[in-house]
Parts: sequence; structure tokens; C-alpha cells
Amino acid sequence: MIAVLVEYIKIRIYLVQLIGLTILMSILVLSRDDAFDVWMYSVLFLVISFGVFRVLDDAFSVELDRKEHLERIYLISQKFNSFKKITAIIIVIYLISVGLVFPATFLIILLLLIGSLVLYLLLRKQQLAFKLIPLLKYPVLLYCVSMISSNEVELGVIFSSFLLMAGFDSFDNVKRNSNRIWQPMLLLFCCSILLFKPWLNYINILFSVFTLLVIYLIRDKRITPYVSILFFPILFFILTHL
Repeated sequence: MIAVLVEYIKIRIYLVQLIGLTILMSILVLSRDDAFDVWMYSVLFLVISFGVFRVLDDAFSVELDRKEHLERIYLISQKFNSFKKITAIIIVIYLISVGLVFPATFLIILLLLIGSLVLYLLLRKQQLAFKLIPLLKYPVLLYCVSMISSNEVELGVIFSSFLLMAGFDSFDNVKRNSNRIWQPMLLLFCCSILLFKPWLNYINILFSVFTLLVIYLIRDKRITPYVSILFFPILFFILTHL
């Protein structure tokens, strides 16, 4: 099992990207007034949680990934049984750790795990479900982090993380057909509405329009998905906390 775990980490866990994503997500809910240890604790919690739920998602998307990602050798039948055992052990250790270190969120995390499992089992033949179910973790985990922040986080801001990551993932369709740029554009526009609240200050809509225009103009570039995932959280933090 150790060999399979090492293979999985090499193939699927990109630590720098994971930490970068975690920091960007955390600034949606944390405030500059929060103590340094709150930031570090929150980032550590999110890094571990994102990693655990990635393992869970990969375990249940095996049928799809075997066809589309031949490089993921941990999914071959000879190794997959070991990978399932690893997934179960990781989840048990994760739940015990959450219960001991972050008990206020234990029930929420447990419900997220159970809900994800149930949805995977019920919708295992629906390809769209395997793209949407992994996105559920973002608003739920950010809500957990918001529980220890001094910032009063609105649910709309927390839900924007779902739209932000859905927009990011939908760029995969744009790579196949550039005419499908409307999909991430629509998702990111809805995300910007929740973040910038143009009904409170009409000038805020300019931030959204400018970003979407840039994304459209560079829609064929490899860096395009990262423009949105960098811009929206950082600008939100600047506008609300600086």
C-alpha cells in the first residue's frame, strides 16, 4: 500500500499549487485582523482537507479516470484495491483529527463526507456529477474556516468559491472548443456579483467587466484559468480589508 500511496502523491498532489489555492481561498473568509496563528491554523486545515477530499474524489471517479487519464497508474485493477484501503484509512484518520483539533466543525465535515459518498453512489453513471460533487467541498470548508475568523463572512461570499472553481474547471471545455468560453465567463460573472456586490457600489461592476474582458481576449492562453482564480480573491480582499 505504501508504494501505491507514493505513486498517488507523485501523480496527483502538487503541493505548491495546493498551498497557493488554499491561500487564495482563505482570503475570501479571513480578515487582516485575524491573528497570525488563526491564518496558519486555517491554511493547514484547508490544505489537509483539500488533500483528503481529492483522494476521496479520485477514488470514486475511477471509471471515468481510467479512460481519460491513463497516466494514473494507481487506478489499474491490480493497485486499486490498495488505493481504496488507503482512502478509507486517510478518511478515518482525518475525521479523528478533526474531532480532536477542530471539534466545532466535526459534524459539518462528517455530513460533507457522507453527502459526497451518497451522491457518488447515486449518480455514479452521470459524468457531470463527477465534476460538480468535488466542488461542494469549497464552500463547506470555507464555512468551517469562517467559524474561527473575526470577520463576519456572508454566505454569498462563501458560495462564490463554488462558482470560482466551477469557472476554473470549465476552462477544460474551452481547450477543446474555444466557442465554449461562455461557460466560464457566465460562472465567473456570477461569482463576481456575489463578491463585489455592484448594487452597493456601481463602480464595482467595472472590476468584473474588466476581468471578464481580459479573460475573453486571452481565452486561448494556458494562463487564462489562473487569471480568474488569482484576480477575484485578491481584489476582494483588497476592496474589503485595505
